Amino acid sequence: MLTKREKFLPIVVIILTLLSLIPLPAGADFAQVTVGNDISGKVARPGDLVEFSLTVEKGYNTSKSISVLLFMKEIPDDWTAGIYADGSQVSHITLPEEAGEKELTLKVRVPENAKDGEYPVSIGLKPYGEYISNSDTIYREFAVTVDRDAMPNLEIYSDIPGKKTHPGIPVSFGAFVENKYESRANFRIFLVSKPDQWGVDLLSTDGARITKLGIPAGESQEFEILVNPPLNATEGDYEVLVAACPEKGNRSVFLPISVSINPELSRDEDLSAYVELNSNIVGFEIRPETTAEFEVSLKNRYDQPLKLDLEVLSLPEGWRAEFVNDDDEEERLSSLMLSADEELDFTVKVKPSQNATSGLYPVTVAAVSGNKIVSRQLEVSINNDLENEELLKVDPNPEELTLNPGSSSEVRISIENRGNDALEDVTLEINGESGLSTQIQGFGTTDELEAGESRSISVKITANANAGSGIKEIFIRAKSDDLVSSERSIKVNVEKSSSSGLLGIGMLALAVLVLVFVVRKFGRR
Repeated sequence: MLTKREKFLPIVVIILTLLSLIPLPAGADFAQVTVGNDISGKVARPGDLVEFSLTVEKGYNTSKSISVLLFMKEIPDDWTAGIYADGSQVSHITLPEEAGEKELTLKVRVPENAKDGEYPVSIGLKPYGEYISNSDTIYREFAVTVDRDAMPNLEIYSDIPGKKTHPGIPVSFGAFVENKYESRANFRIFLVSKPDQWGVDLLSTDGARITKLGIPAGESQEFEILVNPPLNATEGDYEVLVAACPEKGNRSVFLPISVSINPELSRDEDLSAYVELNSNIVGFEIRPETTAEFEVSLKNRYDQPLKLDLEVLSLPEGWRAEFVNDDDEEERLSSLMLSADEELDFTVKVKPSQNATSGLYPVTVAAVSGNKIVSRQLEVSINNDLENEELLKVDPNPEELTLNPGSSSEVRISIENRGNDALEDVTLEINGESGLSTQIQGFGTTDELEAGESRSISVKITANANAGSGIKEIFIRAKSDDLVSSERSIKVNVEKSSSSGLLGIGMLALAVLVLVFVVRKFGRR
């Protein structure tokens, strides 16, 4: 029968065995700092910058501030390496009482002439400080495998790698380069191949031609591939090949894009099946010296971009018509490029001939693609009896005044542009009856009068000394090119007052008295 000692002996053995399996702290000094890293080996190409992430952490039961010395222990010849914290290279760090860990980065630059193979890199970390005693140096080893045939850490792609268009009509692709390196990198982008006589441009998002892109780590950057097929391109599918590679590398990543050429619209359908040419107002009634302005819209209902020429198919003799950009009235349009489903607005200005007689005149405008046409007829009604003072108007103030012979007075003439367009070289014209003279104070011509703007001009009116009594008229009007205001008049009442007659007699009597006095005093002696 087993004794109590013999019964408990197996239990004691089991307990001692379990205790032997429990790892004890390596020592108080060593446990004060630990270093962790998930990856210790990477593949790179010559010229690459390789980065390894480290975490330095306070060890077991350590709450005091700890400083750590950092240094490179081993690095291949002609290689450069450093330890970085928060973007700056460091030789030591401090873990304060309130901080438990610090993220570090080991950056290793592979030389351009590095040969294929595995290269060891190691670093050392040594705790020091007031609370550290008998601490050992901690070493961490890393390996960089150089492989010239390794693919670069980048990607180039396009959301839509294939489009269709017509000969001579450009088509655009949005493309992206993604930087998969752990630091900012520069990449070259270039055209590898294209069909003969085709044009290909690599553009930034603001339209500038580019050859390089600088991209932060882990981010992508967009650029545009603009492909312009020639006018003689035949029906079929064509490939354009674009590539990207690190600035200091020669291994590229390729992006093929496809352009499908459809040389013609359907032969059985008119252009109106694809394009809408509209105007909300198709008729204007104007005087021959004014301009009719039609707001016109052009919409591409086709699923491909279209280039459309703007033409005037019919116009009365001596008339002029032009297509004007709504955003810039100085820009004249002859053609438009419309993307699929795009609509653009512009203005058609029709200027009649100066001698146009009253009547209805048709004007036909069109959008043209090859031998296909979509047209719209506009109508201009000429009415010579229309009042045009609403466009250019003059107002005198006052409209009546009284003057004695030899006296003067000033009148303010207001010139107002009531039209929708600015007027240039606006001239004030004045005609009066005999016995009156006029003088414009300042300049009688206004260089430019904006729509809705008015100007005031001072005119001096003088009754001549020999002006006969009675009501006389001065006629005024304003003129700008072929636009003339209605004529307005200023009535001037010239009257000889009785006081002025008595004054004349008094002056004559005074002259006689002076003559008698002179003869008596200085007469013959």
